[in-house]
Amino acid sequence: MQLLIIDDEPLICETIAMAFPGDQVISSLTAEAGIAAFLESPPDVVLCDIRLPDMSGMEAFEKLHRIDPKVPIILMTGRGTAGTAIEAMQRGAFEYILKPLDPDTLIPLVCDAAETSRMTRTPAMVPDPSAEDQAVDASTDLLIGACPAMQEVYRSVGRVAGQNVTALILGESGTGKEVIARAIYQYSSRAAGRFLAINCAAIPEQLLESELFGHEKGAFTGAERKRVGKFELCNDGTLFLDEIGDMTPLMQTKILRVLQDQTFERVGGSETIHTNARIIAATNRDLEQAIQSKDFRSDLFYRLNVYTIKLPPLRERGDDIALLANHFLNRFAAELGKQITGFAKEAMNLLTQYRWPGNVRELQSAVKHALLEATGPVIVPAFLPDVIREPAAHDSGRVSTSTGSTTNTFNFAEMTRQRLQAGSEDIHRDLVSIAEREIFAEVLRHTDGNLTQAAKRLGITRTTLRARLESLGMSVERSASVTEN
Repeated sequence: MQLLIIDDEPLICETIAMAFPGDQVISSLTAEAGIAAFLESPPDVVLCDIRLPDMSGMEAFEKLHRIDPKVPIILMTGRGTAGTAIEAMQRGAFEYILKPLDPDTLIPLVCDAAETSRMTRTPAMVPDPSAEDQAVDASTDLLIGACPAMQEVYRSVGRVAGQNVTALILGESGTGKEVIARAIYQYSSRAAGRFLAINCAAIPEQLLESELFGHEKGAFTGAERKRVGKFELCNDGTLFLDEIGDMTPLMQTKILRVLQDQTFERVGGSETIHTNARIIAATNRDLEQAIQSKDFRSDLFYRLNVYTIKLPPLRERGDDIALLANHFLNRFAAELGKQITGFAKEAMNLLTQYRWPGNVRELQSAVKHALLEATGPVIVPAFLPDVIREPAAHDSGRVSTSTGSTTNTFNFAEMTRQRLQAGSEDIHRDLVSIAEREIFAEVLRHTDGNLTQAAKRLGITRTTLRARLESLGMSVERSASVTEN
């Protein structure tokens, strides 16, 4: 990450730089110097003080925003200038933070801004069918795939991108829903506007409400300042609601109102705010089944389901596995400085035969792992992760209740090390999913597939258990088995 700091206090610049030791940090003591640095090498994120010696922070923000509106700018302010910072957010600033700076607040905020910058500025390209050898920049996320299902996905992106309608993307975890959302945004007429994403399953309800709608000062315990929400920030832009199927009923009701009326109020406020944000939603859940089980509102589903794109799991994409593996090999080999010519036939056979429960995301990690392990010019089976070379030893996909108990032992420390070496950025989700599969399978075997009893023994609600089983691709057959779909 490249971070640009604009502040006239050298000590503050040095302190912020110390908080990001592995990143490239550029400090400027004046607005003019910061603008010059911005023009010379556009950063991923800008931290800019409101009070500067040569011009106001607001004026500096407006100049930077005109140069490149897709670079997130975080304003640093004292308590006396928070109103100015809020005004800047309404004009396009990413966020503001109060001085004195708290590292526990600053670091995650800058990381969120960097991720937003990546999603907004990294191209997500649909392949050109007329180009035999399409030249693509290394930083571009090119949608790879020649199977009929992926060709239909590309056509769907082309059909919906230019239309100002809500889009719903369905697919298992790791199939590339975020990349498709970014492609829709980047091929749309709103490509010059904001693109913000939020994972609805990763944030508690009260915080999610504040993130989406904003809040007034004093609206709840800890609300020490006014906050502008993502619906307001994305006016005339695009908001990506990932894992929308995991929203609580209350949040579903509030989202429905925004989709119907394009209006909302901040938490703790009474002012009606209008938004023209375009919504792209995604989920790995079967929403129609969730409607039947009363876990998802049917009226919200119909609002979201204006245009649906279904992403196939990697195991159903045939020769695309080899295409993707070679694409990631070339990309990561260049990043890691490795001279690799390709995969040995035996290694490629293992890749194409593996079931890929983590889909494209898991394939990326596996290829990077192989590159880090490689000691020669060709990727051989020995360089691949153990789970691919010996899938039977790691398979927790089917547990039979009629043949007695089966014990699978997982070395989580080793699995963590493997993913760290592979450069994975989703280790927590991967390992929690593996653990949950084992826990749920064992408890369901004990309760003979009775979800109510299983939920009671697990200490969670039946609704939560059903949702987690769906997201893990597990189904239950009474007196028979727990299987991975």
